[in-house]
Amino acid sequence: MTRDMTKGDIGSHILLCSLPMLAGNLLTQLYNVADCAIVGSINGKEALAAIGAAGPVMNILLFFIIGISMGSSILMSNHYGAGRLDDLKQQLLTSLLGSMLFTIIIGIISFIFCPIFLIWIKTPAQVIPQAASYLKIIISGLIFSCIYQILSAGFRAIGNSRLPFYALLVSTFINIGLDFLLVGLFKMGVKGAAAATVVSQAMSALICIIYLNWNVPALRFTWKELKMDAALFKVTLQFSSVPAIQQTILYGGRILVQSIVNALGVDAVAAFNVTSIIDNYVLEPGNSLATSLTVFTAQNNGAGKKERIRAGLFITLAAGSVISILTALLVYQNCEVLIRLFLPQKDLSVTKLGCQYLKVISFGYILTTFCNSFQGLFRGLGLLKITLIATIIQIPIRIGVSWILAGRVGISGISVGMIAGWIFMIAYEGLMLKAFHINLQPIRSD
Repeated sequence: MTRDMTKGDIGSHILLCSLPMLAGNLLTQLYNVADCAIVGSINGKEALAAIGAAGPVMNILLFFIIGISMGSSILMSNHYGAGRLDDLKQQLLTSLLGSMLFTIIIGIISFIFCPIFLIWIKTPAQVIPQAASYLKIIISGLIFSCIYQILSAGFRAIGNSRLPFYALLVSTFINIGLDFLLVGLFKMGVKGAAAATVVSQAMSALICIIYLNWNVPALRFTWKELKMDAALFKVTLQFSSVPAIQQTILYGGRILVQSIVNALGVDAVAAFNVTSIIDNYVLEPGNSLATSLTVFTAQNNGAGKKERIRAGLFITLAAGSVISILTALLVYQNCEVLIRLFLPQKDLSVTKLGCQYLKVISFGYILTTFCNSFQGLFRGLGLLKITLIATIIQIPIRIGVSWILAGRVGISGISVGMIAGWIFMIAYEGLMLKAFHINLQPIRSD
């Protein structure tokens, strides 16, 4: 199924496209939730802390790949909106091969140096062996995540956000089943959780490949056709490098924040891991709406229908604001219940620290609606430098405030740092939005 967003009801297009992406993103988060919940309950808080310490390093690799897929998706959506189906297919093939090569190179480097990375971020010594084991297995299967992300970007570009969701649905059930088998029955600990994740990601990539070749004639290809067009690769690199760098900077900042948390001890690391999972679930609706807005904007920009784009932004902001307020109230009132889903109830120290974090950060959830929506708009227009600068602005603010406050007020200082970063990000994006109201600029590669 494809979705032409250049005509018809704007709100329906954005909301209906975002729902499968939301479900898929929530399922992606469930990978980590399953690992944490099962490993934490069976192997204790040190194993949970190991996954938490490995998380930022793993995410910086994954979100580099996601950044590449973001740039590719913008170009593919633009081709689809303009009716250039041959260019769309060539763009997919070039993006797929290029990202696979990058992933292999980055994976080899990361596999070799992951213990050093963990030491750099001040991971507690007793946690490093388990965290390194978990990371090395995840890195070994990173190529499957790469294939899934690029093919998903292709599906989203033509308005089909359902297939990536179905692929994740199947792989999530496989992941949970393997977690119980490898961690629970075979007592493999964090290694079992990592292996379950890799196998599941391989399955999601396989489903996308099979479906594309059976049901999407416009994108069907053989492995012999998998080659790069030099000119197209140059443009792809220009568009993909900015969001890839942006995502890398974002999660580089996350690593630095993690190092601040690590210095607070194992209980703080475990609490921050759990609360980060909760944060991710809360923020996913806004992320999915913003991604849908990117596709909507890119398609309409490619078709020259710029008058629809502003309305799409306002609809995204309104829907995201309502959702963020409701989820903030839910998290604030039920923080203990949410945290205890991942920990034995007797571990009161971790629960207390987690609630300190969540009760502060919940006040900032609505800010992320504006951050994400503005980012989605600018990405769809191809104004990727704006999104990069916005991220660069917020990261040092987040890290600086967290570093100053964590030693004084503990883990709640990390929450204040996050909120401060979002405020500065919105301020910059708001200034850029003024120019957007004056002139909707066409997609460009500079």
